[in-house]
Amino acid sequence: MLLERLLTLAEAAEKAAMEATVSRLQAALYAKTALLALRGEYAAIDALANQSPFLIVAAKASNYLGEFDGLPPEGVEGGNWLFDRVRAELVYVPNLTRFLSGGSDDPVPAIRFRIEVRKTTRHAYVGVGLTPVNGYRWEPGT
Repeated sequence: MLLERLLTLAEAAEKAAMEATVSRLQAALYAKTALLALRGEYAAIDALANQSPFLIVAAKASNYLGEFDGLPPEGVEGGNWLFDRVRAELVYVPNLTRFLSGGSDDPVPAIRFRIEVRKTTRHAYVGVGLTPVNGYRWEPGT
């Protein structure tokens, strides 16, 4: 019973850490977009959607493994981030997945995000963010 509870708490902590990383990246992307808009670098804003958020904002993370092409490489350990250059998607490979459903169609459990640049007209940007590609549900402890 104690081990079960500890595993549930560990999975909840992992989910919270993933969400905190997404939140930090979103805030940094928003600031980067605002700076580029002030400079009039609209093509650079539009190009953000095809780049790794970790590289765009120069975020340091020991669990960011870099870029790859296509499916996550075999043997990727859980708890790590990667960027899929083919799909232009940020991929999180969770370590604990007992309470995870949905997500990607990858051979390993993964949650994929895509940078979404939102604008109303050609140069009127209203936001930028990381949007989950596939619906997923991750609710440890429910």
